[in-house]
Amino acid sequence: MPEVVDVTIIGAGVIGLAIAAELADGKRKTYLLEKNETFGQEQSSRNSEVIHCGILSRKGSLRAELCLEGNRLLYELCENYGVPYRRCGKIFVATSDSEVESLERMFQAGIDGGVQLQMLSQREMRELEPNMKADEAFFSPTSGIVDSYALMRYFLSKARGNGAHIFYNSEVTGIEKVPEGYRVWVNNRTQDTALLTRLLINCAGLYSDRISELAGIDIDRAEYGIRWGKGEYYSISGIKKGMLNTLIYPVPDGIGPGIHTCMDIEGRLRLGPLFYWVDEIDYKIDDSRRAMFEESSIMKALPFIEPSGLEPESTGIMVYPKQGIKRPLDYLIRDESEYGLNGFINLVDMGSPGLTAAPAIAGYVRWIVDEIS
Repeated sequence: MPEVVDVTIIGAGVIGLAIAAELADGKRKTYLLEKNETFGQEQSSRNSEVIHCGILSRKGSLRAELCLEGNRLLYELCENYGVPYRRCGKIFVATSDSEVESLERMFQAGIDGGVQLQMLSQREMRELEPNMKADEAFFSPTSGIVDSYALMRYFLSKARGNGAHIFYNSEVTGIEKVPEGYRVWVNNRTQDTALLTRLLINCAGLYSDRISELAGIDIDRAEYGIRWGKGEYYSISGIKKGMLNTLIYPVPDGIGPGIHTCMDIEGRLRLGPLFYWVDEIDYKIDDSRRAMFEESSIMKALPFIEPSGLEPESTGIMVYPKQGIKRPLDYLIRDESEYGLNGFINLVDMGSPGLTAAPAIAGYVRWIVDEIS
């Protein structure tokens, strides 16, 4: 591994890959460090693959802004470079009087935030989704699905084509601020090596808090602490394939979107996530939790799905702010000069809709790099 580089990015999930593709230009010596054996092994490959419209992000937040911009950029990217996608749309449903009130508030908040939405009549519901039942619903035409692996392969190919180098099995174990920038210690499973980098970008996702600590930030004081939320997905019998045309979402009743339908490029259906907090990362499914499906509002909207016909399929783990943190739920993307760490660009709480927002996040990081370079 060469001794001095211009930009080092920690983490080869979809956001780290998008940033590498954005910053590598044949002039900047750009390195991407990934502790796993290949790219996208955590949040980026274990999700619903939904292209989000931005309605679940707080109006005026950086998360909302980057989701809206990322939505537009992602469709353009898929069209121009052949990344598989489907602009299938998404329907938010209410199945009770109390949910109707929440749905209407959600609809108005989305409109106020610049999200393209359409309230549906019962006739329009039947035309869009004849197998769905709801008291009230609205439609998001800009929602869709994308092949996340193909998207990451595109970013990786673009980054490498512009001269970036990626190192797998390379875990960052130490960071020191030095006059030239940062000395970064990396363990490649056989030995520790060190490199000097002028700029250092933290895209470590599930471990972004640890990288912040290694750089010298008190994460409790900075309110950078994170916790992990696990989501379990169940496959819907193949004979149900084709019974839905769009993604169906309930009115959220807590953190995250709630149990909803997922659809891949071929139209295969899943249901999830069954959500709970965890202290350790593993990707096993606790099948005893399937009873939660029977109590979920999404099952009322989709009576053709029977809980007994669901099969455990996959899990994912997302980052959320640590319990007790008072700052608003939002992306944190900043140059940490406030902590004397000029040139350390920190990305914290980069959970959903990170897949959708990735192209816009990369552009935002490029703007920061241009400002401080």
